[in-house]
Amino acid sequence: MRLRTTLALAFLALSLVQVSTVVPFALRNLTALLTGQEHQRLDRVMLAVEATAQRRRDDAKSKMDELAQSRELEDVARDADPKHLPPPASLTTAAGGLMVPRGLQVLSLLDGAGGTLSSGHLPAKLGDVDDALFQVTRSKANALTVVMVELADASGLRKAPALVTARAVDYGDSRIWAVGGLLLDDAFASELARLTGAQVEISAEGQTVARTGPKPANAALRHLDFDGLVPAQVQLSFSRAEMLATQDEVLRAFLAFASLGVALALFSGVLVARRITRPLEALTDASRRIAAGELEVKVDVAAQGGEVRTLIDTFNRMTEDLKATTEKLVQSERIAAWQEVARRLAHEIKNPLTPIKMSLETLVALAQRDDPRFTAMFNQSAGAVLEEVERLKRTVDEFSQFARLPRPSLQRLDLSELCTQVLALYAPGKVTYRAELSPRVLADADRDQLTQVLVNLVKNGEEAMASSGGAVTVRTGHDDAQVFLEVEDQGPGVPQGQRARIFEPYVTTKSGGTGLGLAIAARIAQEHGGRLELLDSTAGARFRLTLPRPS
Repeated sequence: MRLRTTLALAFLALSLVQVSTVVPFALRNLTALLTGQEHQRLDRVMLAVEATAQRRRDDAKSKMDELAQSRELEDVARDADPKHLPPPASLTTAAGGLMVPRGLQVLSLLDGAGGTLSSGHLPAKLGDVDDALFQVTRSKANALTVVMVELADASGLRKAPALVTARAVDYGDSRIWAVGGLLLDDAFASELARLTGAQVEISAEGQTVARTGPKPANAALRHLDFDGLVPAQVQLSFSRAEMLATQDEVLRAFLAFASLGVALALFSGVLVARRITRPLEALTDASRRIAAGELEVKVDVAAQGGEVRTLIDTFNRMTEDLKATTEKLVQSERIAAWQEVARRLAHEIKNPLTPIKMSLETLVALAQRDDPRFTAMFNQSAGAVLEEVERLKRTVDEFSQFARLPRPSLQRLDLSELCTQVLALYAPGKVTYRAELSPRVLADADRDQLTQVLVNLVKNGEEAMASSGGAVTVRTGHDDAQVFLEVEDQGPGVPQGQRARIFEPYVTTKSGGTGLGLAIAARIAQEHGGRLELLDSTAGARFRLTLPRPS
């Protein structure tokens, strides 16, 4: 993975770690904040609800207090006195007349035994003992109580909770009770619903007696119990939809900002990584090119001061020093190589000069003495001298070819086709020729120079098996990056001590060889960007020419 990519991913990972650390914490705080605000809102609403309930309690008390002090109730008490029998007929309807003008919803007039003298909310109760309302008379003076009272409507009798209180009225020796108050019914539930916007449900004795609207989803529940008075209970179901919508909206905005932050971090990471790695990538590319032999490379990338700038300057100085050192080394190696070539060439030329000189000195001495053996000696020496001169000429010609090898003229050719054409020149005899050729082994090469290499390798194999016979095998093939040509013989092979120097000039295993053939072949391979090497073989010698595969 490239350093630039690694740095960009590191910036991204760092931003993700920060987001993954901050987001849950922020969401918890956000949820706690919104939940706290929602509780505060509900607390404020419940204060208004409790104030409304308190007003209802106060209203019930004030109405009953006003009733207890009214002249009308005193008249009712006089009419209910047992001393004035029979009681007037107006007594049975008195409760209704007292209840409606004062806004009371429940009112019963009871005698000392709990019997109903008059009922405004349930006239049919007349004469019956109303235990629920009579129990209120035993409560603390003027105290409010929630009781279940019977009401009559179109569907018949039903029970409903009522907030009632009792007031005693004495006339002479007799006492009557006025027990009345306000219902906790649909009207009260609707009033609370309008005030709070919640669903209001009033229940008593395990049954729902009033309800306004459907219960919202994800509701927050609050209860109003009228200071613990039983049996009625008021439940308010507040919708949390607005709070949840706000939470979702804030969450989406937060995640959007977090995503934008991650994107900005990644973008900044790419820019910073590019700025940081550009000089390093230039150094890497320059190092690769220098390794390939381009010593003219110089890194010219703008960089800030610091270690990177120092590294670039040092690298450029090292490149210049390497170039100068390499040129000196190449020059020294070139001089040393040509000195070695000149020394070996002089040796090759000097060796035949001694017998030539001796032969000529012998002929001169015989000629000066008019020795009769002169003719026979001349004929014998002339052949040897001519043979040595021919060998000297051949040595000089091959040296000239080695020294003046032209640059290859590259063209697309098929190595298998070239091998077929070259092998057609050789007639089988004591030495046979085999071809193991792959189809379409293409290379960009100089046909004449490759032909020279192939002919040299085949000829070497042929000469190695001149006495013993055998087969010369020529192979071609390729892989993804290169093509190759092999020549293998079944001769004695190359001695182990000479394998490392087999491609040096004037190194040969043949008695009549010049030692320049394989040196020329290796140089041709090098000029083509390939190599010529001696491989291990079970029998004989095995040479492989490797060339780059064309793109």
